[in-house]
Amino acid sequence: MIRKPPPSMLEQAASDFIRSRRGRPAARPQPSAARAVERVLRPLARRFGVGVEQLREHWTEIVGERLAKWSEPETIQRAGGINTLVVRAQGAAGAILQAESGRILERVRTFAGDRAPTRLRILQGQARKAAPKSETADQALVNPMNSASQVSEGVEQTPEARLQSALNRFEQSVKARQGS
Repeated sequence: MIRKPPPSMLEQAASDFIRSRRGRPAARPQPSAARAVERVLRPLARRFGVGVEQLREHWTEIVGERLAKWSEPETIQRAGGINTLVVRAQGAAGAILQAESGRILERVRTFAGDRAPTRLRILQGQARKAAPKSETADQALVNPMNSASQVSEGVEQTPEARLQSALNRFEQSVKARQGS
């Protein structure tokens, strides 16, 4: 009868056999690009604070949906240790943003940390992402008057005609501004 070697010798022989016939070790996966970018950007963010793009991504959370439709952060001006957030607002949203500036700066500080802007500057004008255009009930209610005798250049007879003339001039200026 043939004797079996003790288990430890059998295991040693198997491990020697596997080691002698093993190929190259598997290639390690490439390091994550996100980790490499994070290693570079994190110290820069600590030193300079957040950028406008990060604020733009979270602008709805900072100012709320209603104001986010009519405004957007444009740039952060850094001068003499004072960071100023410049926001472009459309129409009356500028006045509302100015009134809410303390709350907005507090939320920006919560989001951005120590290097957050300490001042808010509002520029009125067309925001990059304007409100969506659609035919609304308000637009359908305004019907131009067909009577040319009532609405003439500068000589309106009735209050309704004066109102209609003012609305027509307003409409023409809006179309001229939009380039239509």
